[in-house]
Amino acid sequence: MDRWDKMKIIDKENFIFPNIIDYKKDYLKSETKLPEGVVLEKITKGINEIIFDYLNTKEFQGVGEKFTSLAEESYNSGIIFYIPKDVKVESPIKIEFDMDEENPVVINQNIIVAEKGSEGTIIMDYTSSEKVGAFHNGLTKIYAKENSIINIIKVQRMNDISHNFDSNIAIVKGQGQVNWISIELGSGISSSNYSNFLEAEASEANLSSIYLGDGKRKIDLEYSMIHKGPRSISNIETKGVLMDHAKKVFKGNLDFKKGARLSKGIEEEYVILLDPTVKSDSIPALLCHEDDVEGEHAASAGQINENKLFYLMSRGLEEREAKKLIVEASFRPIIDRIPYEIYRNIVVDEVERRLMDGKN
Repeated sequence: MDRWDKMKIIDKENFIFPNIIDYKKDYLKSETKLPEGVVLEKITKGINEIIFDYLNTKEFQGVGEKFTSLAEESYNSGIIFYIPKDVKVESPIKIEFDMDEENPVVINQNIIVAEKGSEGTIIMDYTSSEKVGAFHNGLTKIYAKENSIINIIKVQRMNDISHNFDSNIAIVKGQGQVNWISIELGSGISSSNYSNFLEAEASEANLSSIYLGDGKRKIDLEYSMIHKGPRSISNIETKGVLMDHAKKVFKGNLDFKKGARLSKGIEEEYVILLDPTVKSDSIPALLCHEDDVEGEHAASAGQINENKLFYLMSRGLEEREAKKLIVEASFRPIIDRIPYEIYRNIVVDEVERRLMDGKN
């Protein structure tokens, strides 16, 4: 564990926060009529007292205590999303943050509570205008009760002079399920933390993510599955690409606590290194305090398969185009899990732009 502290690529302890100003744009884009009893509204001050009983985050520091405290105490945006028992919200909730010169700072706290048997989906899209050094610091809290399903899709495509810090926590009860899709394609400095507490029998969390590091980007990813309940299930699947002088640290944790018997966790990361000048550190960890569990972890990094590259180039493709196809093929299984075509197209277009044009 000491080795992890030595492998930091982002100096978060000495990070200087920007001045906090209001975010004045309308970020809640969902206009579909919601089922009776569903609460969807922009977050207001004092809300923490209302939801304290739902989400006790003492075990959770996210990307860093300073960042989570800032999001809890000084947020300028975010949502409350409450789904009553046995209610399914068919249409996705869309949240879009577009940071510009007048609105360069987003500090958002999002609170999602799903009662027994409920279901809902949220899409969060973060962008920034060209030449604006934007700042995002987010905190998303999910409380998924028995037999509920919450799906969260996050797309981060800010420009490369922006900073992104994103902390996420899910508390999952018996047979509840939380599914994350994380798309990291932008921001000069980006740090994301996902911590899932599987607290009861047959609770489940799945995290599928892709990242693309180009230019001089620094990426810090930490994904944790904390198994507390028996027969709990977790899956982490991460696909990445690094090029130019990008640097990345990936930390994946499967933590089986006492009482998590018959639980199963799987984590894997595969990263393609397009240039010899990149730096990639991967640290999969398996922590076990219970005998009868299954834990699998794997991490691999390497260059593009030369046989695949030769085959595509022999069919008339230029080297850059051939590499693009191979990268897209690696990302596709996760991109295709995004259930809405417009966002799938956004991700594909952004990946292609960065690989082919080198514009950021």
